Amino acid sequence: MRPERAILGLFTLALLLVFCGTAHADIYTYARKDGSTLVTTSPRKGLKLIEVIRDDPSSASNSGSGTKGKKPVSARHAKLAEQSRAKRDRARSSKGRKARSESSYDHIIREAADAYELPFAFIKGVIKVESNFNPYAVSRTGAMGLMQLMPGTAKYVGVEDAFDPRQNIFGGAKLLRILTNRYNGDINLLLSAYNAGRGAVARYDGIPYERTREYVRRVYRHYKRYQTLEGDPQ
Repeated sequence: MRPERAILGLFTLALLLVFCGTAHADIYTYARKDGSTLVTTSPRKGLKLIEVIRDDPSSASNSGSGTKGKKPVSARHAKLAEQSRAKRDRARSSKGRKARSESSYDHIIREAADAYELPFAFIKGVIKVESNFNPYAVSRTGAMGLMQLMPGTAKYVGVEDAFDPRQNIFGGAKLLRILTNRYNGDINLLLSAYNAGRGAVARYDGIPYERTREYVRRVYRHYKRYQTLEGDPQ
């Protein structure tokens, strides 16, 4: 076993206790007759299909802004960042300032946590590290909003406005659900894929970079802190 895989073994165990995932599974969203939605990895008959997110190994890579030891930005990412900042400026001018305290988006996070069967505290921990609850955050590589969705990732998870808090949180939670399924709830791998991309995780057979290891540690630390504040036994 490579040291990258072993370094956070206790973290993996902790998250495996609360995540139930099916590897390499598509995500189906159905409308129930009572108006509620059902998100599942199993096709269902008799319900209206709203959306299918395919488990495509070439998709759903993300590039968050919450890492240390940043590497130089490529011309492509510099252009993406310029485009994302232009979108941010248009959104800010039309929507005005938005709240950014640690509790500002709890109601949306809870809805997303219920929809995608993820711990509330875990999603909130990702947001804390990615954007520090700034809905207009833009990274040097073009990642946008609360959960720092790259433009391609936002499109993949169906987010039209990455600076809309609800769309961004639900899109980020959907991506976390997909990665949780793919990596069987292994926090090391799913967070590494969220931060650095699936390709990097595959190439290194684990956590790919030191900055990614630090990212995983930070998210886990905040996840446990929010879990304690919530009085959540999970």
